[in-house]
Amino acid sequence: MRMKKVTALLLASAMCVGALAGCGNSSDTKETKAAGDTQAAGETKAADGTDAAKSEGSGDGEKVTIRLLTRMAGTTTQVNIYNDIINEFKEKHPDVTIVDDSQSDESAFNNILSTDIASGTMANIFRIQGVANLSEYIDNGMILNLQPYLDEDKEWGGGFTEGSLAYYQVPGQEGTYAVPMESGLIGVYYNEDLFKAAGVDKFPETWTEFTDAITKLKDSGVIPIAMGAQSTYMAGHLHDQIFYKWLGTEAAKLLGTREKKWTDSDVVETLQKEKDLIDLGAFDASAAGITDDIAMTQFQQGEAAMVITGPWNIGTFTDKEKTPVADSIKVAKFPYFEEKEEFKNEDMQTLSPYMVSGKLQGKELDLTIELLKMLTNKDAAKRYAEEAAFLIPRTDIDLDESKCSPLFVENVKLGGTSTGIGVDIFDFDPLTSMQDRTRNSIVSMFTGATAEAAAQEIQGEVDNNAK
Repeated sequence: MRMKKVTALLLASAMCVGALAGCGNSSDTKETKAAGDTQAAGETKAADGTDAAKSEGSGDGEKVTIRLLTRMAGTTTQVNIYNDIINEFKEKHPDVTIVDDSQSDESAFNNILSTDIASGTMANIFRIQGVANLSEYIDNGMILNLQPYLDEDKEWGGGFTEGSLAYYQVPGQEGTYAVPMESGLIGVYYNEDLFKAAGVDKFPETWTEFTDAITKLKDSGVIPIAMGAQSTYMAGHLHDQIFYKWLGTEAAKLLGTREKKWTDSDVVETLQKEKDLIDLGAFDASAAGITDDIAMTQFQQGEAAMVITGPWNIGTFTDKEKTPVADSIKVAKFPYFEEKEEFKNEDMQTLSPYMVSGKLQGKELDLTIELLKMLTNKDAAKRYAEEAAFLIPRTDIDLDESKCSPLFVENVKLGGTSTGIGVDIFDFDPLTSMQDRTRNSIVSMFTGATAEAAAQEIQGEVDNNAK
């Protein structure tokens, strides 16, 4: 059995616990769940209240109830592992009562979370997707700063990847307000044989090499990049990639805090880069009217040379019945700009957190932190990765590569090099309408709109909703 230390990254959906099929047993997850629905939860203003989990008595005889509100519910392999860890904790602490309100259904989860936020009765361990409104909840004492615990336990805290923790360092607040429990690099999956047939011997690392390769692929008679812009997230994800490589992930936070505008020249330039690809012929001529399913089929059938997606599709890409060109598929990071090399490893990933209630004290707090560590330490991460292809972004996992597909392992390695991580740009924006506004405006460039017009339309949404 071949063992190799690999930097592990987690993969998953923005609102749902997306299962990968790269190794272990896991179910397919729709891409829109994986990285698109990032604003549904956590928009209700918080009110003062007490925690739902209560402690009775004091000292060593104190009885504690710990309530959980996660998306870890159902019958998938990763949920079974989660339950195993909960049961292990129960065996260590038989006097502790665990109340698990976790929901696999997004609407059911959001209903409970919204009620908790409105009343201030947060679960001990919970999740709010995105970071746009976290500052308000932090100010209300609803979310615990985990930085002291990360610093205190170097083995646990020092094992998370740099970029994944940085994502939960909220502008205007000191500290780190969540730990990642799931992530995954959104990369470029490509058909190596189509590249070689077009005279491109290796995947391009830089933007110039990328555009040169697109021209050669187009001239060879294949679609360079599979794009179903009718499913607007696909065009949005492409812009996310360009934005992070041009301006870095921190710039997206500045859009959310209104320190930057969509009409700023450097932001418009990111939109223009996508428009340049459209004008170059990087996509099917009918891309504006194609769905993601059609675009994905083009890639799986060898009609398109590339597709931008996440690890949740690895199971499909390695299944020769679903993907006849499976043996030719590789994965790479999105190319970087030569003049912006400082952002080379600023990457788009999906991220999902565990947060801790800011109102816990004493033994209840200590036990909650202990459980949090058990759910996210290197031993848990190893089980999740090998058995369920579900990845916690840690650098200290001894991953048995024989249990995973090479494509999955390569995705893990690439994701571990991210120094900055962003999900969708609108994930940093307090306006929930920005998901549709940004994506629809980006798609408008596929039907003739200019980058400047798209930028003005997006900024107009911000200006019209200014307080």
